[in-house]
Amino acid sequence: MSEILGNLVHGNTFCGRKICAGTLAVTSALAALLTCAFAQNDFPIEGTFTQNDLCRGDGTKQPFQRVVVTAQDVSYSGGVCTIDNKQQDGDKLVMRLTCKFKSGAVMASSVTFTKKDDNTFDMAQNEGTYKAVLHRCPG
Repeated sequence: MSEILGNLVHGNTFCGRKICAGTLAVTSALAALLTCAFAQNDFPIEGTFTQNDLCRGDGTKQPFQRVVVTAQDVSYSGGVCTIDNKQQDGDKLVMRLTCKFKSGAVMASSVTFTKKDDNTFDMAQNEGTYKAVLHRCPG
């Protein structure tokens, strides 16, 4: 793949033909679109947060408010939710979660995270009424 892209960028011969400027422009536009698509998948939601209160320190002094988001799950004082899938649309990320509560109960739900700024996200359960503001902890 990198050899093909290298040939396209440098205008070399590919499949026995000289690549024209139009093909190069289309290929460059496609590469730019792909780069944007990959950048959108880097939604900055992973990290440690506190719910509805500014984070003090690393969040350990606020155990009932602490939320940790990784690529695989969301953990909080009530249990752990595995991320079944994610869909991003601009500054919104919808996750389908399966949550196992400390009580042993299991529930599936969709949650939308809306990026407000670099340190804050609105979080809303799509099938319910739960809403929170997540404040990023440093580090």
